[in-house]
Amino acid sequence: MRVPAKKWPRKTGIMFAVDVESKAEAFRILDLISDDVDVIKFNYPLILKEGLSVITDIKARYGIPVFADIKIADVPVTNDRIIRLAADAGADGVMAHGFIGVDAIQSMQQAAPETKIFLITQLTNPGGLDFSASFTQDFAEMARGLGLDGVQAPGNRPEVVAQVRDLVGPDLTIVCCGVGAQGGKYGHAIAAGADFEIIGRAIYQAEDPVETVKHIKAATQQALKTYDAKTLSLA
Repeated sequence: MRVPAKKWPRKTGIMFAVDVESKAEAFRILDLISDDVDVIKFNYPLILKEGLSVITDIKARYGIPVFADIKIADVPVTNDRIIRLAADAGADGVMAHGFIGVDAIQSMQQAAPETKIFLITQLTNPGGLDFSASFTQDFAEMARGLGLDGVQAPGNRPEVVAQVRDLVGPDLTIVCCGVGAQGGKYGHAIAAGADFEIIGRAIYQAEDPVETVKHIKAATQQALKTYDAKTLSLA
């Protein structure tokens, strides 16, 4: 079984979702806040508008790990092409859906062995409770069994984050959407066992992104201390 790669360094626990309208806007926001961002996360809209080169350009400018949250969900031949394209552009990790099955995930591991693969355990919108929540345990156990690098868990449901941490153990990275604009409280997912909280709209739509990140950072760093203290007490 593959052993998960070393986790991304964590200073603040903030993964910035750069879901803005243009590369210029991404530069503008990141120039202000990048010192407090541990990982930069891309979804499809900015990539579709600017091209994969936006990943290359932003990684070169800031030197921060880049996570392509492109939710790979197809047959192996297509998935393998997608992960190789993302890796060639500079993505350090990608997100995939677990329902594609073990063979498709293993094929991606072989196609881009240096690229971290994360599985979604449960979507953060209300509809995520309709279907994906039923398979949260299955996807978490699949990720651990295949030696993947991490999983996504819903940051607006900290109790699920805690369950997922118990399922995947300490070596896999947990990233959490749903924090900020979707109702998750800053620091709560980290206190429940997450490594990074994914925050986008709450930052890039703020009147003062710098002050907003300062406030978020205070909450996440307090949560890191809380979780570390809890972990030590259980050791």
